[in-house]
Amino acid sequence: MENELSRLGNPEELYTFLARRAGLYTGLDHSSVPTALAEELFASAAFTLEQGRTAPGSLEERFTAGLAATRKKLEYGKTLWQAVRESLPQAENRSLRDTVRNIGTFWRRYDYRFFAHQIPCDIDYQLCRPVSEARQGVDYVNAYLERLWMENDFLNRFDPRYVKGLLTAYCGDYGGLLINLYEPAAANALGLALLGGDFSKLNITPEQRREIGQVLRRVGPERLEAAAEKLAELMNLQPKTAGEYLRGAAANLVPRVRAAELNGIFLTFD
Repeated sequence: MENELSRLGNPEELYTFLARRAGLYTGLDHSSVPTALAEELFASAAFTLEQGRTAPGSLEERFTAGLAATRKKLEYGKTLWQAVRESLPQAENRSLRDTVRNIGTFWRRYDYRFFAHQIPCDIDYQLCRPVSEARQGVDYVNAYLERLWMENDFLNRFDPRYVKGLLTAYCGDYGGLLINLYEPAAANALGLALLGGDFSKLNITPEQRREIGQVLRRVGPERLEAAAEKLAELMNLQPKTAGEYLRGAAANLVPRVRAAELNGIFLTFD
């Protein structure tokens, strides 16, 4: 904690500031609180001060600016959450829907004044590209929602029949298990884009899979990232970060392509 204190500012000023925060939380004149609670209050204050790091003035002024910045992020997050709710794919997954519903409780349970670093809701649905655990509080939730919206938007650009057919080939109980829906769709679309084929139906024939293998052996699996750029352009993925996300998904495939049989990555369905 000492290192963190010195990073945030003058230690004496910080201790006075943190004692005041503890007193405000307990509603008492003194600032004595259990160690575990003190650590949580400190982590929250550090989070909020970081939000207001560009504001001039004292710690109190930076903290006030941080609270205002956090409130803005909360409003943005609520808008994101609503967009995610409206973009849920027709291919249902229990973990996905439960997670989106649980995030709905975050907005009323989140105490940004004293526990701004916490995430008081369950987030179980696995993203293709997880959010860094270094993110905290509303920053984590907003980053998660941004990525989830991009995944949903990608899936919704395809006929639900093809998405469901692909997911059934990927995992028979795709609706009940903790799997990511975006990843198999992205993999097949990338494989078809690599061949310059029609990616709209998401289906890769055995012959196409062999051809993908030949191409990747010749030019290297890293070529999938170039295919991602091409696919993002063809699909007009917006915002720009959606294309970058797809490229990251392609990069995730590279070690799998090197280590595994392609029929477990590029799938055929009826």
